[in-house]
Amino acid sequence: MRRVYAVLIAVAVSIVLYRALDPRAASAAEHPIDAMWMVPALLGGAAVGVCLIVASASRAGLADMVRLGLPTLRAEPRAIANGLAWAAVAVLGVHFTAAAFDGLPGGHRLAGVVLGAVFGIGTFRLHRRAIEHEVYRTFNLVAMLLAAGSIASMSITPTGQWWTRNFSTLGTSNDLAAACFNVAIIVSGLGIAGLSGSLTRALVGARFGLRPGARAVMQTLIALVGVCLMGVGVVPIDSATDLHNAFAVGAAAAFATLCLGVQFFASRMPRAFVCFSYGSLGVEVAAMVAYDGFGIFNLTVFEIVAFTLVFAWLIALIVATATAHGQDEHDDVADHEHSARHDHGMTDVATRTRGIRRPGSELGSRPRSVRRVSASTRVIWSSARRYRHLEPEGTARRHSPRPAIGTVRRRRGSRRSRRGVRAARVESRHGHRHRRNRPQR
Repeated sequence: MRRVYAVLIAVAVSIVLYRALDPRAASAAEHPIDAMWMVPALLGGAAVGVCLIVASASRAGLADMVRLGLPTLRAEPRAIANGLAWAAVAVLGVHFTAAAFDGLPGGHRLAGVVLGAVFGIGTFRLHRRAIEHEVYRTFNLVAMLLAAGSIASMSITPTGQWWTRNFSTLGTSNDLAAACFNVAIIVSGLGIAGLSGSLTRALVGARFGLRPGARAVMQTLIALVGVCLMGVGVVPIDSATDLHNAFAVGAAAAFATLCLGVQFFASRMPRAFVCFSYGSLGVEVAAMVAYDGFGIFNLTVFEIVAFTLVFAWLIALIVATATAHGQDEHDDVADHEHSARHDHGMTDVATRTRGIRRPGSELGSRPRSVRRVSASTRVIWSSARRYRHLEPEGTARRHSPRPAIGTVRRRRGSRRSRRGVRAARVESRHGHRHRRNRPQR
């Protein structure tokens, strides 16, 4: 699925690059395609597609690339590639709508630099943090497809200053520009609806305090957002305005319900995500009042704000649940390791107490512990050392089991051995027969 989205993004980027390289190509109908500019545009789009495939690859995909002889890529360069892609999307979006930013201080150049830096740094940090989450990697491409398709439509649309009317005007020209916008928003909505189950899967854990049936409600609302976005693309605003607006309002209402009831659905949701949800709802309401009540900006700005909030909230949901889920897994692993160490320690103590350590009982490369013997065994060894010199002549010496290396001798047994040696020496001085079985020290 991620490869399909990466290919579609590469096609959109190729269109944007061709439009940027050949300024005469205002639209496909007015100017024929020039092969001289088409080749570098296709190469650039292919390079972007490959970078996105690598940036969103799973561990299995990275292992396959290593088997093919490609270098191993860590999370840092992959996050950099993702951040550069989003920075380029922001800069190109400002470039093809320069007239809309000329009224701001610094004009469209300053706006492009600021938005490019914000998108690039923000998505770099986000990608580096949540790169191991599969749903995030997929949803990142879903959001990028909508942005890239919209910019491709902006670059070749014949509708003129479309931003003075509304964002949906990009899908009304019945040409390649309208196809780019409508296909991008349809496929993105399909991706949101398809990922609704995965987006809420991590909430099942007891950590979030999910209420009975709340996950099904949240999944339904997220799927409704995706279906409404698909409806916006399927029904252009110039063909059925009321139905188009109904889909747009439905997506906004479903998103507002998610933000408003986030703490009701899951009572122990992370505080930062709850604050972000309420803040997003406040921004959407403020944008609606500014557009409809005071006329500070037009419908295009409101739609861009609404789209941005929806995708930002879904990405924040992924990151918040992924972080908490990863922490739960880390705690479980730590508890398991602690219990394993405790059990191993108790087993080792029991083994040392019994004085038995069979060969091969060591675990891994752990150092062998000093073997200790029981009190009865030490008494037997001491008696054998004490009475060894009393064995009759010619009797085969019976060797007692020797303690293993590291066994601590008792000082009492050593003293008795030395007494036996001195007694034997005194006996030899008085003329008695020298005994062979002299006790050894």
